[in-house]
Amino acid sequence: MKHEIDWKQIPLTTQIQMLYPEEPDWSEVESDTLVSLVETFVEEPNCAGLALCQLRARRHERTIELAWWLLDQERADEWLKAAAQDTLASIADRP
Repeated sequence: MKHEIDWKQIPLTTQIQMLYPEEPDWSEVESDTLVSLVETFVEEPNCAGLALCQLRARRHERTIELAWWLLDQERADEWLKAAAQDTLASIADRP
């Protein structure tokens, strides 16, 4: 028996995580969804890192907070923590 997925019933954050490594057009993803992807990093750390970079590019008000939060998370892998460190460094370098 084949089961169809009703994508309308699945939150966008979960859809992005399920479909990764296929990526959405990040510039069209709303900031709230990006924040949610960072906060649910355990589900798909790569999406969280990409979302954090997009938040940085948008100069979103929660970028610094989320980067520090990720650095404090035991379950965040080395790559995600590196993305958080890069984010903080790039913000510190901004004029």
